[in-house]
Amino acid sequence: MNRTIQGMRDGRIAAAFLCLLVIGARAAQAQISSNPVGVTLNATVDDSIAVTVSASNVGFNLIPGTGPTAGTPTVTVTTSWNLHPGGTPTLSLYGFFSSSAAALTSGAPGGDIPSANVLAGINGGAPAAFTQTGPLGAAGASLQIFFIPISGVNKNSSRNDTLDLFINLTSQPGLPTGTYTGVLSLQAQAL
Repeated sequence: MNRTIQGMRDGRIAAAFLCLLVIGARAAQAQISSNPVGVTLNATVDDSIAVTVSASNVGFNLIPGTGPTAGTPTVTVTTSWNLHPGGTPTLSLYGFFSSSAAALTSGAPGGDIPSANVLAGINGGAPAAFTQTGPLGAAGASLQIFFIPISGVNKNSSRNDTLDLFINLTSQPGLPTGTYTGVLSLQAQAL
């Protein structure tokens, strides 16, 4: 019986050893992998320009035949850009109206304020009228706010410009009473 027990023990030890050999053989097998493949990633960052303003409405209390009358509030224009400097482009910001004869209108006969009577003091400078002919807006209804060359140093940047807006009615003493509205558009352009 002692031999029987010893034989059973030896059989269990042999089975355990055989199990370890099978597990070890499986672990020792080499892993199989596929060939590596690559995916090329292509990304493009396009040139971009953005313009934002601190106020979308400016109010004026006008008296015909007087001026220039300041509007409130002062408008801060933020221009941001990311441009490729190749070919030495320039960046300009323009303010413009769609009509030089009627920058603001009341809709009544004789109720137009021309763009020449609307002025902007840029960054605290002397007020200038919207009388230029530029690439944007109507002829004689534009004003260049800034012009800068773009280089590697400033290709990705931004700037703030303040606009103090005025309406000068000294040439319009008979302007009819009413509510006058108009849209001053601000747009940046890189050339």
